Amino acid sequence: MKKLLGMLLLASSFVAVADGNNLYVGVGAGAGWNDVQNPDASFRLDGGYNFNDNWALEAGTTGLTQSGSVPNQSMQYYDFSVKGTLPMGDVLAVLAQVGGAYGSPGATDYRSCTNAGINSCNAVSQEAGWNALTAVGVQINISRQFSLNLTDYYYYGANTPQGNSNVLLGGAKFNF
Repeated sequence: MKKLLGMLLLASSFVAVADGNNLYVGVGAGAGWNDVQNPDASFRLDGGYNFNDNWALEAGTTGLTQSGSVPNQSMQYYDFSVKGTLPMGDVLAVLAQVGGAYGSPGATDYRSCTNAGINSCNAVSQEAGWNALTAVGVQINISRQFSLNLTDYYYYGANTPQGNSNVLLGGAKFNF
């Protein structure tokens, strides 16, 4: 929880120095995969600050929903990254991100561990961990304030039972 609050405090410090024209928020929905099983759906909420048309800092959270028990659990990632955008004209842009993420699985049902014969069910805090984040995508600018995007996020797994996660999301971004 302290890490999440620290990330939100850092993100809010960028809001304090922003002039109002470079802030953005985004949402996304799609599907994801990991080393254990395919999640049913994935969702993302993010926000950031554009320093110019090419560089931004972004904080976000991505959720992967999965049904099942250990080790097939939902994951929630909280990330912070540097985002590079290469405009390919007025309408199309290519983007890439690199950063870090804290991945936290859903609550562990210890009864399912016993019933499945799993003897090494860890507490959620032991399964959470830091991950590297990379992302690539394309952005279609509808206007200066609104754009649509298709982005592939890849979380390089830490100690989590799910391992690496790949999330493909279609989304929208609104610039203030």
